[in-house]
Amino acid sequence: MTLFLENSFPLNNYISISKKIKQIPMYFLYFLPIDTFKNLDKHYKVLPLTNSNLIQREIKYKLVYFDKNIDLYSNNIYYSLPSTFAKSLYHLFYSCSILHTHNISFTLIQHPFVSYDENLPQLTDFSYSFYFPFIQTHNLKLYFSPLLLQNPYISFDVFVITYLIHNPIECLCQQDTDQILDLFMKGREKIEINTFKNIIYYFHNYTSEQVIQYLFQFKYSWTYYSLCYFFIVHFPDLLNHFSLYDLFYTYIHSSFKDRHTELLKDIRTNVFG
Repeated sequence: MTLFLENSFPLNNYISISKKIKQIPMYFLYFLPIDTFKNLDKHYKVLPLTNSNLIQREIKYKLVYFDKNIDLYSNNIYYSLPSTFAKSLYHLFYSCSILHTHNISFTLIQHPFVSYDENLPQLTDFSYSFYFPFIQTHNLKLYFSPLLLQNPYISFDVFVITYLIHNPIECLCQQDTDQILDLFMKGREKIEINTFKNIIYYFHNYTSEQVIQYLFQFKYSWTYYSLCYFFIVHFPDLLNHFSLYDLFYTYIHSSFKDRHTELLKDIRTNVFG
């Protein structure tokens, strides 16, 4: 499958993370990265693959290629049978755990998974995901795009970091944290606001820089949080069937430092016995 896309930082991030993923043994069982790509100028002429600044400035579009001919926007996961759902769910959490061992946190977007020929789903579209060794103070704004604030699946941590990067505050007060909380709660009916009030009030009298630095300690819980929320929103009945709803609900309402470190193990126990 081939896509024609405008050149952008998220797309280049997708390509960069795809290169990292393709170094993971048996990556194709878990992920659908970009396989190859071509750079095009404004006249759609193919440009050489080089890091030359002159060439980089000429890139207006990219042709990106995937090694499977599937519809990336179908969100086609086989959830029709409870047993298929259980295997798919665990497979997705396990896939994210693999990324964590390679310093990557997956960010869910509108169509975060694909499957084909009734195989287990793969994670796809790493445009807004994080490869942490590349993230530094000077480039935070690039990785934490304001568009993330419109993503219903991002964790509370990512939301707060993104907000503070683009709206820096010298000393957070209740008015600031109430505003952040109000923005976060919009469209998140499954979230209990009082829990998050207790969590965010901890940041009073701290600077944006201090809060951001603190929240980065929990970066490997961001994807699990997002997955838990995604399944609570879209598949609450099936989560209840496997006694996972309360586990996931507790996880997303836990304080940053209290998020359950044995989540993957507990999911496996509930799903497979």
